[in-house]
Amino acid sequence: MTTLVRPHRPSGARLLTPREAQALALLAAGHPTPVIAHALGLPPDTTRVLLHRALRKLGVRTRAEVATALAVPTAAAPAPAVEAPFEVSFEVSFGGLVEAAHARLVQQTFLLTGRRHRAKHCVRLALAEAGHRWRSVTGDPEAWVRAHAFERALSPWRRGGPRRAHRLRLPRRRIHVHPEQAQPARDRALLRALRRLPRPQRRALVLHDGLGLPAAVVATEVESSTPAAEGRIRAGRAALAAAVPDLVGPDPLAPGFGERLSALLHGAAVRGCPAPRRPAALRLRLLGHLRAGLPTAAAGLLTLAVGTAMIATLTGNGPSAHLHHPPAASAPSAEPPPDAPARPTDFLKHPEPHATVSCGPLRICGQHPGARGSAH
Repeated sequence: MTTLVRPHRPSGARLLTPREAQALALLAAGHPTPVIAHALGLPPDTTRVLLHRALRKLGVRTRAEVATALAVPTAAAPAPAVEAPFEVSFEVSFGGLVEAAHARLVQQTFLLTGRRHRAKHCVRLALAEAGHRWRSVTGDPEAWVRAHAFERALSPWRRGGPRRAHRLRLPRRRIHVHPEQAQPARDRALLRALRRLPRPQRRALVLHDGLGLPAAVVATEVESSTPAAEGRIRAGRAALAAAVPDLVGPDPLAPGFGERLSALLHGAAVRGCPAPRRPAALRLRLLGHLRAGLPTAAAGLLTLAVGTAMIATLTGNGPSAHLHHPPAASAPSAEPPPDAPARPTDFLKHPEPHATVSCGPLRICGQHPGARGSAH
C-alpha cells in the first residue's frame, strides 16, 4: 500500500496566493521589479505592492531569505519565461516601454478625458518627452510617463471638467462624452459622472480604483499627503454613488463597493480603447527632440533678427532709409528766362494779343473810322 506524501511547504508560504508565489519565485531568481511586472502583466507599482505583501507574509526582507523560505526538497514548478530586462540598452528599454505600456496608458488616460483621441495625444506627448529625457528618467518609467500624461490630460488650459469643487451650487453645465465604437450606455454614464468630478478627485479615484494603487502610492504620485489622497478618494466615491447609484451602488461604504467600481472602470477603459495604435519608438524620440529644440531655435532666430535690425538702424541702413522718398522736383517753366537767347521754336508761336485801353467815344480822341490814317 502506497501513501501519498504532500511536498513540504513552509508554513508562511501557505498564506501566499499563486500570483504572490510566482512573483516571489521571480524575485528569488534575481529579476528586477520591471521584469517581474512585465512577466506578470501588471503595472510596476502594483507589482511592488504585491511583493511587499508577500514579503510580510513570509517575514523576510532580502532575496536570499526569500530563496531560503521558498526552498523545497521536491522539484519546484518551472518559473515562467522572462524576457530580457528593459535596462539592456537605450533602444531596447524605451522601445520595450512603448510596446508594453502604450495601450495600458491610453486606457488609463481615457478614464480621465472620456475621449480616445485626446487620450492618445496626451500619452504620445508624454512618451515623446520621456524619449527625449530618458537618461534622466529615474524610478519607474511607466509611472513617470503616466504622471506626465495625466498632467496634460488635466491641464487647466484644456477643457476637461471643473478644476475644483464650488461651494455654491451653480447650474451644472453639460458634459459631452463622445460615443466610441461598441460603447454601451452605462460606460458613457460612468465616464460622464467621472468628468463631473473635480480634477484632483478624478485623478486619485482612477489611480486607486482604476489601477489598484494603495493610498500611499497615490499620494506619492499626485504629490500630496496620504490623508489628503484618502479624502479625495472618499469624496470621489461619494460623488459617484450620488450620480450613478444604479451602476456603483448608493452606499460608498458598503462592502464590495471598491471592487465593483474597479470592474466598471476597467471595462469602460477596455471597451473605450480596445486596441490603440502604437506609435514607433523612433518617431516618438524624434518628436521629443523636435519639441524640446523648437522653442530654443525660435528664440534664437528672434534674437538674431532683432539684433540685425538694431545694427542696421545704427549704421544708417535701417528700414527708414529704404522707405524715405526724395521730394519731387518742380516742373520747368515754359518760357525761357529773360536773358536766355531765343529758341527757334519761339518764332513759330502765335503772338498773344495785346491788351487795349478803352478811350471812350471816338470823338473824344479826335479819331473816327474814316480818319484813321490822317495826321494829327
